[in-house]
Amino acid sequence: MIINHGVRGSTPNPSQNFLFFGGNTPCVEIKTQKYQLIFDCGSGFSKVNFSNDLETILFISHFHHDHIQGLPFNNYDTNLNKKITLTSAHSDKNNTYKKLSTYYSNPYFPVNFIDILDKFKFLDFDQVVNNFEDLNINSIDLNHPGNCSGYSITSDKKKFCYLLDNEYEEEQEQKLIDFCNLSDTVIWDGMFLDHELLEKKGWGHSSIEQGVTLANKIEVKNFLISHHAPTREDKEIKSLEKILFNKKVKFASENEVIEF
Repeated sequence: MIINHGVRGSTPNPSQNFLFFGGNTPCVEIKTQKYQLIFDCGSGFSKVNFSNDLETILFISHFHHDHIQGLPFNNYDTNLNKKITLTSAHSDKNNTYKKLSTYYSNPYFPVNFIDILDKFKFLDFDQVVNNFEDLNINSIDLNHPGNCSGYSITSDKKKFCYLLDNEYEEEQEQKLIDFCNLSDTVIWDGMFLDHELLEKKGWGHSSIEQGVTLANKIEVKNFLISHHAPTREDKEIKSLEKILFNKKVKFASENEVIEF
């Protein structure tokens, strides 16, 4: 199953007009019979329940605040007797450790959280790809300031793609089609609307309409628009659902569970 723990972009928004689709920043969890796969650790990461019975892998798309801000705020059950594999496709294990330990230590955080918790096993992305033969794991470079990676996972003939924080460009289209085609679920960055992109060039995000266009060019069962703008209220998203109606395309909601 797939669980959307956080679908908001840039900053959490817990206020009244954002409760239906949710205010937590990105975190998606997949559970299979053998694995617990987590994509990003925004504020929604606080709701992940780790299992000692499953191999857990945490994939970081990039190191912007909204995608790592939840890392210290999971309760990390004291009975958890395993290490959580942590990796990023565009950062080797040493740099990933350095970035996160710097971010979560003085002067930015009260304590050196990464070392104190001692729950993570940092691996290069290639190591993760090669370590788990029954998972087909791939990545794609996305267009976002400071580098960002998208991921695809195929397990038990089910395919999932995670494509947040990407500024869509026409020259990307065929690569995106090849990467996403024949997916069961794709999660897409719909931070903006087309008309909003005019003032947001270089911000590293795509539009909802661009997602609908891509969805119509690939074979996919569920195409979820996520990373909702922090100021886009529930009523506006519900209006967009009606205007942009498409059987394959939906707007991601926090806490929704999707079959995988």
